[in-house]
Amino acid sequence: MDDEHLAPDDALAIIAGQREVSARTQPSSALLFGVWGAAWLIGYGLMWLTALDDDTPAVWAAAVAIGGGAGAIAFTIWHSIHRSSGIRGRSPREGAMYGWAWALGFLAQGMIVAALAEAGAEPVVVSLAANAMATMVAGLLYLAGGLLWRSTPLYALGAWLLLTGAAGAFAGLPGSYAVMAFAGGGGMLVAALVSRLTGRRTWGDGA
Repeated sequence: MDDEHLAPDDALAIIAGQREVSARTQPSSALLFGVWGAAWLIGYGLMWLTALDDDTPAVWAAAVAIGGGAGAIAFTIWHSIHRSSGIRGRSPREGAMYGWAWALGFLAQGMIVAALAEAGAEPVVVSLAANAMATMVAGLLYLAGGLLWRSTPLYALGAWLLLTGAAGAFAGLPGSYAVMAFAGGGGMLVAALVSRLTGRRTWGDGA
């Protein structure tokens, strides 16, 4: 069909088809923001509540936070690879590399925190460093995702998380847990809601 004589209905159908392909092959921003936001809000929220008396969170609360983070990482890897599977070109490789970057980033974060503890760092220093580096890893990966998929909202969320981590480091304990829960986790849940309401369900919106 001659592009100069393309009917409006045909043009709309082409646009709709392109959006459908994008929705199937790019990570869902609303879904991943929601998963990470819930994990941080619940995990860090419980750590904050149980640390109000002596600045030390309960073991079970820490376990919930660690488990939630591990689950969010696993889901991110699976979702990124799954969305890009079955298509040719750069997308499958990019999706897989991006998904595994989350695992590598948080593996390195855990090793650095363990090294600080092994070197004799005070528990408060270890905790603040762990929180700050968690937001740094997530923030930098969201920045990278924003560049990769040309998504301004994703890039902006990455910048927000970096600032959240910095602010949390100055908040001390247990204030750092509250910053991580409400500014970090809450910020991601707000981003998930905005993505749903604006219809930007995938990262590559080109905004």
